[in-house]
Amino acid sequence: MAWQGFVLVLTGAFLVSFFQVVNKKLLTKKAPADCVSTVNYIGSGALLLVVSVLFTPPKIESWLTFPQGFLWPLLAAVVLNVVILFGIVRALKYGDVSLITPISATQPMVVLIPSWFILGEVPGTWGYIGLFFLAVGVYIFSFAEEVYILDPVTGEKKPWQPPHYLAWTGQAARYYAPVQMLFKNKGVRIALVVAVCGAVAINFDKLLILRSHSMLFGVALTVLFVGIVGLAKTLVTREWKEVTRAHLVSLASNPIVFALVMVCYSAAFLYGFAAYVGAVKRMSVVFVLVLGWWLLGEQGVKKRWPGAVIMAVGAALLSL
Repeated sequence: MAWQGFVLVLTGAFLVSFFQVVNKKLLTKKAPADCVSTVNYIGSGALLLVVSVLFTPPKIESWLTFPQGFLWPLLAAVVLNVVILFGIVRALKYGDVSLITPISATQPMVVLIPSWFILGEVPGTWGYIGLFFLAVGVYIFSFAEEVYILDPVTGEKKPWQPPHYLAWTGQAARYYAPVQMLFKNKGVRIALVVAVCGAVAINFDKLLILRSHSMLFGVALTVLFVGIVGLAKTLVTREWKEVTRAHLVSLASNPIVFALVMVCYSAAFLYGFAAYVGAVKRMSVVFVLVLGWWLLGEQGVKKRWPGAVIMAVGAALLSL
C-alpha cells in the first residue's frame, strides 16, 4: 500500500475510534443502539450523497447489465452491511464481548479470498505476512481480561472454564475459548458470520468506486440505504420512545465524523488493495483503547500492549 493510503486508513481508524467512544457514552446513557446507528447512517449517507453529487459526480456506464452493472454490487453491499449492522448487536445478546471481539481477528485473513475473486487483487509476500500479523495481533489484543460466557437462562456472566486437557496451559487456555464456544454459543457463530460479511463487503465497496468512477457515490447510497432499513426497523419496534432530547444533541456531530471516516477509507482504495485497507482498519481498536482510557477512564491499556505491538508490526509490513 502506498504511504498515502496508509495515512488515510490510519486517519479513518482514529476517527472511527472517536466515533465509537462517543457512541459508547450514548449507550451508557440508555440510548437505543439501533436508533443511534440509524441516525449515524442516514445522516452520514445524506451528507456523503450531497458531497458526491457536487464534487465527484458519478459516471455510471450501466446500471442493470449483469454482472457488470452498478446495481449488483450496490445490492450486495447493502445486504451485507445490514447483516453487519444488526448482526453484531445480536451477537452481543447471546455472547459476552470477551468471546465476540476476538472473532473479528478472522477478517484480515478471510478478506483475501473474496479479494481474489471479486477484484482480482493478489497480495505480495509482505502483504500475506502483514495480514497474518494483524490477525494474530487483534486476537491477542482481545484477551486482556478474563473470558466470560452468558448463562442462556439468567443472562448472568460466568467465567469460562477451559477443558481438562488444556488445564496445564494455565491462563493461556483462554485463547482457545472462542474456538470451543463456536460450536456451543450462538453469539460467537453470529460474530463469525458478521466478520465474513465484513470481509466480503469491503470488496464491493471498492467495486462501487470503480464502476461509478466516483469516490463517494457508491458508499453514500450504501450507507443511506442501510440507514433507511434501520429506520424502518426502529419504527416498527417503537424504539424512538426511548430517545431523549439529550441523546439527539449528543448525536448531532456523529454523522459528520462517520462521513469523514468513509471519505478516508474510500480514498484509501485508490492507493492499495481492498484487503490491506480492511486489515489496517482493525487498528481502530488500539485507538479506541487509548481514547477509552483517556475520555472514559477505562483500564486495560497495559494488559493489551502485546497485541497492539503485533498489530502495528503487521500494519507496517503492509506499507512496504
